[in-house]
Amino acid sequence: MRCRWRCRCISPVTWLRVSCLLFMKQVNEQLIKFRSEYEAGKTVLDDIENQIEELEKKKTDLKEALLKLSDAIEYLEEISRKEQEDNAENSSEADAQTGIQAEIEVPFVIRKPIEQARKMIENKGLSVGEISEKGVFVGGVRFGDVIQQNPKPGTKVEKGSVVNLVLAAKGRFKPNLSKDSRLDAFMME
Repeated sequence: MRCRWRCRCISPVTWLRVSCLLFMKQVNEQLIKFRSEYEAGKTVLDDIENQIEELEKKKTDLKEALLKLSDAIEYLEEISRKEQEDNAENSSEADAQTGIQAEIEVPFVIRKPIEQARKMIENKGLSVGEISEKGVFVGGVRFGDVIQQNPKPGTKVEKGSVVNLVLAAKGRFKPNLSKDSRLDAFMME
């Protein structure tokens, strides 16, 4: 079919057919591109899922190993505790037989809660004596923490000796923290 001027140009229907064919070719090219991207993405996703499965297995293996290690640690601590008790009993019996008192170093319990300080003192074979309170306002010291001890930390005393403690209590007193104060010896750098 010719146009109204009777020239050799393309008819509108042919033009439409050619346009549709070109459009379909472009759509097919895009579709092929998207399929290849989809396949590549699917491969990557499969790889990630496999890696996640491997990591989950390793996590399970690590948990099992951690449980075994914690059991072993508990067992070793129990053995160590029994050995210490046996050694303490043997040294106590030997000291009782020879009549010699062992010298023990007083532990540093300043800035420790009273429960922890009591355990540390008793673990050294000493006992807690008088516990008093003093109203203080010192940075880094909580109320109920030890602020003084007598005898001083590091002093050698006989086994079974008494350690007196002073605890921080709520109060209005702000202690002297200068270099000349009594608390200066107990302040941590």
